[in-house]
Amino acid sequence: MADLGFIAMVTALAVATYGMLIPHFGVARNNWNLVRSAQYATILNFFLMAVASGILIHALVVSDFSIYYVWGHSSTDMPLFYKVTSFWGGLEGSLLFWALVQSMFAMIVAWRYQHSNREIIPYVIAVLNGIMVFLLVLLVGWSNPLEPQAVVPLEGRGLNPLLQNPAMTIHPPSLYLGFIGFSVPFAFAMGGLMKGKLDNEWILTTRRWTLFSWYFLSAGLILGGQWAYEELGWGGYWAWDPVENAAFMPWLTGTAFLHSVMVQEKRNMLKIWNLVLIISTFALSILGTFLTRSGVVNSVHSFTQSEIGPAFLFFLAGVLLFALFLIFKRIRMLESDHRLESVLCRENAFLAQNILFVGIAFTVLLGTTFPLLAEAVRGTKLSIQAPFFNTVTSPMGYLLFLLMGIGTLIAWRRSSIESLKKNFLLPMIVASVGTMILFFLVPKKWEALLILWTAIFVMTTIVRELYKATAVKSKQMSVNFLVAFGYVIIRNSRRYGGLIIHVGVVLMFIGFAGRLFDIEKDLTLEVNRPVTVGNYQLVFKQMDEFPVRNATHRAAIIEVYQDGELLKVMKPAQSFYPTQPEPLTEVSIRRTMWEDLYLVLSTENPEEKSVTIKVHINPFVAWAWMALPIFTLGVGVAMLYRPKTLAIRREMAELQYAKNRFQSIK
Repeated sequence: MADLGFIAMVTALAVATYGMLIPHFGVARNNWNLVRSAQYATILNFFLMAVASGILIHALVVSDFSIYYVWGHSSTDMPLFYKVTSFWGGLEGSLLFWALVQSMFAMIVAWRYQHSNREIIPYVIAVLNGIMVFLLVLLVGWSNPLEPQAVVPLEGRGLNPLLQNPAMTIHPPSLYLGFIGFSVPFAFAMGGLMKGKLDNEWILTTRRWTLFSWYFLSAGLILGGQWAYEELGWGGYWAWDPVENAAFMPWLTGTAFLHSVMVQEKRNMLKIWNLVLIISTFALSILGTFLTRSGVVNSVHSFTQSEIGPAFLFFLAGVLLFALFLIFKRIRMLESDHRLESVLCRENAFLAQNILFVGIAFTVLLGTTFPLLAEAVRGTKLSIQAPFFNTVTSPMGYLLFLLMGIGTLIAWRRSSIESLKKNFLLPMIVASVGTMILFFLVPKKWEALLILWTAIFVMTTIVRELYKATAVKSKQMSVNFLVAFGYVIIRNSRRYGGLIIHVGVVLMFIGFAGRLFDIEKDLTLEVNRPVTVGNYQLVFKQMDEFPVRNATHRAAIIEVYQDGELLKVMKPAQSFYPTQPEPLTEVSIRRTMWEDLYLVLSTENPEEKSVTIKVHINPFVAWAWMALPIFTLGVGVAMLYRPKTLAIRREMAELQYAKNRFQSIK
């Protein structure tokens, strides 16, 4: 079976090479049948990758330790759920998963656009297959996940216990879907540059792909934060870890691209900027893969040292050189059709947001890679910690948050001073009154109050916008408010889907503000002696030992009281895995909408009949997690939008294809 999977990958490499080269011959000879054969080859590639992936998953499920990867990342005592998770839990398997998803997206593009976008689709197919060739060369040459071993062990080493968490079963695939999804708009951008067709069609065609990719990258980051919060035991969810940064950078440039394309679509401006953004997003995805798989950074998220790290750097350099060459070649075709008509316009707000997004991305890139460059050049190990990132990026992040509300209130092209006064008055009053009330309810920390003021300001602009549109539509149609609201959302799904996503961003910033109110204490608890921390009384009862899946937990049983009422029995623990020599920390969390009580077992003191625990009281954490379902709703609504010009072009292309087929048959 392993040999069959390897043959499938080798065949896929040959097929992808064919799909990369043949479209150029088809265009050169004006032979659409050659292009069509490349499209079919792209579809075949997915099924070949599915065969290889299915064989690896089967081997993981049945614990076939004759395959080296299965032995290194699985064991017989693991639950089935985590055996499947092992597919992307190691270097070679994650690379195969990457190739599988890449081939699936390429197949969808080849099938979906077989009759439309005829001028650039051959080049798009060639670019997507070129990416597949690179991945398959790595799989076949250096990182074969189906490599057999001569001696078959009786037991495997098991998946890293840190990865045996429900969030980790969704977090990596979500990031992969986001990373790989951005390869589609990148391929369309390269196709437009190679063909010299640089109108807005590639922007319109890839709009849903961009939204899809942005959503899954966002979901992956949030789920990764949840995993870190629950599994690592340090009380937080973002530490500016190099691998966290590697996923965050393409999210920043991808978000900038998502906003900037609206300016190009509406005003036919920022063409070069949008190309640079999508190229940067794809390039940063490749850089993130290099950081994760090369072993050059120390991170709980990263894989071990491997031989494929330099290959990703060479591929990244090739992508950048090729893309920049095409931009300079077509530079005269990328001039904007319009100019900014006023300083006070939404285009400027979007441009300012873009500059801030890219500024944060550059800061994160510098802080992540500078220690690596310093070590490579001078042999000196440096470490840039969270305070640097927080100090530099926090002001830019706050300005971005503020501009999110300001942009909603400013019109396209130009805004008058009178209209701005009218639009800004209500949100500023509501935000100021709300913050004055909060001043007496929360600790007096000006950074947090500033964020909360902005959150109320932005939320008021969103509610005001939705209310105004709904009230007008309700009056026009003579229907109740709820029906009018649904009609407004559907009729302008792009705008209001975006506003719903902005609600999720507001919730995230409220969660960030809560970090400024954290309480952290180290406590020693003796049996049946209450200790007060914050508004809670903690009572240690006893130590207990019990099995949890494939591990044994040794936990401190702690009763939590508030005003004499028992709230919860919490069990912070240390877990012992049969395949791991050292115990791991298992936190216990009591969650509410307003704050989390977070307990970590530090040490057990049997002689004194006591335990030492670390206590975190984290306000507003749940608000940050609530952003994900709001993002899901907002992206779902925004996906309903379909540009009329694109729909008309697609229908005309399909009619022309049907006409040509009829004439050829006749």
